[in-house]
Amino acid sequence: MKEILMGRFRKEEVVELLNGKPKCFDQTLELALQNLELVSWRAAWVLFHCMEEKDPRLQLYLSQLINVIPGKGDGHQRELLRIIGQLDVPEGQEGVLFDLCMNIWEQVGKIPSVRIFAFRIILKIARKYPDLQSELEFITQEYYLETLSPGIKRSIQRMAGQKHD
Repeated sequence: MKEILMGRFRKEEVVELLNGKPKCFDQTLELALQNLELVSWRAAWVLFHCMEEKDPRLQLYLSQLINVIPGKGDGHQRELLRIIGQLDVPEGQEGVLFDLCMNIWEQVGKIPSVRIFAFRIILKIARKYPDLQSELEFITQEYYLETLSPGIKRSIQRMAGQKHD
């Protein structure tokens, strides 16, 4: 799988391969959890495109997916967060995931796409726990939004249920 992901490939063909051969899926998952330049984030990207919501093949690895995020680059983090966003996060793991996503969101120098996926997870968890609503007000202050484009800024404000200019 590593050789395929390192070169040029057609997404549809690789998705079909992963869905048809569990061994290839498992190899791709292993690559996605690693930190191999150019390969690991592509592996995570392909996994996202071949997964179903609450995919049992990935659900088993939720803890590992969460735990490897801090050591990854922005693009790789984004793809892992996209996967996690489609999985069922048990109550016992929500705190760790919430803190991780808050840490990513608060890093205003990170690429906007990784911050947005972190924000979506923050929002999903915060909606379950009313006590976290005040956190949303704090993290949507101008300081956290100023590095985002006007369109993304409005989108974040809309998701958080705030009025915008």
